[in-house]
Amino acid sequence: MSKNAYEGRTSKYLDSRCKRCFDIAVCLLIFVPVSAVIILIGLATLIIEGRPVFFAHYRAGKNGRLFLMPKIRTMHTNANPYKPSQEFEDGRFFTITGKFLRRHRLDELPQIFSALTGQMSLVGPRPELPSVAAKYTSFEKKRLAARPGITGLWQIMGNRKEAMHKGIKYDLYYLRKANLLLDIKILAMTIPFVLYPKPTGKTYENCIYTYNVSLPK
Repeated sequence: MSKNAYEGRTSKYLDSRCKRCFDIAVCLLIFVPVSAVIILIGLATLIIEGRPVFFAHYRAGKNGRLFLMPKIRTMHTNANPYKPSQEFEDGRFFTITGKFLRRHRLDELPQIFSALTGQMSLVGPRPELPSVAAKYTSFEKKRLAARPGITGLWQIMGNRKEAMHKGIKYDLYYLRKANLLLDIKILAMTIPFVLYPKPTGKTYENCIYTYNVSLPK
């Protein structure tokens, strides 16, 4: 992928010391309780589903660089982790514990370690599958201009049954408007989203603020 593919109007906050310090501070603040939850979920998964408890697969990060993203296993061991999630229509590929974990996004908790190491950010575009990112148009590649996020506008507001790159309007809006206050608002909205998840497949009403997510040509 050429460097020009990532050029565009993006917020300076994305690469600022402020955002990086915010990520580290929040990760350290929640590290102990999140680690405790990961251990409890890991034990439950081990007892009910068996090994492996955790797995990692490659995702396209900032500027398309591949990195290993850790997750708690939610699929049966014979399922292909690189298959787009919206293609798993009937849930046969998910384990008993996996259905609950995916519904509440708890399988993504280990990504706090990726945020600490700087491969991801707490808030940002959703990390894309390498096979999908490789087919991006030059326009779609703009969403790879920042570190991917554990949560973000698309994650809490987009249509979960559509491919991730279909929600590019959310990612590009964030890339243009990113700031500390917006990160705090998105994190705050993530809490009820995790505790009380909406039915999959609906586009959720924006309750952060009103904005026009239509994109310029």
